[in-house]
Amino acid sequence: MSNKPFTFLTFAKNIGIMAGILLIMILFFFYIYLPASTNHGETITVPELIGMSYDDLDEYVTQRNLRYEVMIDSGYSDRYDPLTILTQNPPAGAKVKENRKIYLALNARVPPKVKMPNLINTDIQNARDILEAHGLKLGEVELVENIATNAVLAMKFEGEDIAVGTEIAKGSLIDLTIADGEGIQYFETPDFLGKTLDEVKFQITASRLKLDVINYIKNDTVPRNQVYKQLPPVGAMLRSGDLVEIWINSDQPEEPTENDSDGNLKMK
Repeated sequence: MSNKPFTFLTFAKNIGIMAGILLIMILFFFYIYLPASTNHGETITVPELIGMSYDDLDEYVTQRNLRYEVMIDSGYSDRYDPLTILTQNPPAGAKVKENRKIYLALNARVPPKVKMPNLINTDIQNARDILEAHGLKLGEVELVENIATNAVLAMKFEGEDIAVGTEIAKGSLIDLTIADGEGIQYFETPDFLGKTLDEVKFQITASRLKLDVINYIKNDTVPRNQVYKQLPPVGAMLRSGDLVEIWINSDQPEEPTENDSDGNLKMK
């Protein structure tokens, strides 16, 4: 038994020694023992598994000292074949420890069913967005004459009309019939008789018709440069875009053929 008297200095010295020993043990545990036992600093880069066939998965993953687990809930994407990897966690490129488990979801063998949304009377862009939101795709677009502008008039699947709420496979193509905004507009043929050519052209443009043939033939029963005959006749039923032929009491106008020395057009 020591006969040395107890002093505060001796006590502090002993505490310091114990604290130093404890610090050394902590540093040894975290920086030497723990890294050595857990392969600290040795990581594996997670490979890209999305799109890989399930049949090729086992050998590919185990060769890289990793494990995997297929999750029960599968998804679906028409971008990949059935039973290929659809999602993975951790993602490709992540750094993980050896023997880390990669969680995978497979692309479903059979596409899930979705209900056909209502696209009638929506415009084409809105219809496309609705289809995408329901996992469907826009197929062929047919324009038909109708006074509605850019509106969906009918929906078809595999050539047949499809009703709203019908269940179809996700990823299916939906064909749409769209109104062209023109429509079949029938109206009576305007009266061009007694009008000049400029007046007729203006009226034809306003009526959305087309001037087809202009016949320049003398006729003493009407003033010069006026229309005295037209086809179709006044009152006949026409629709937008139809052709009109007129006869004018006038000589055949001369046509320009070449430039003179001043750069002006000469007449025949």
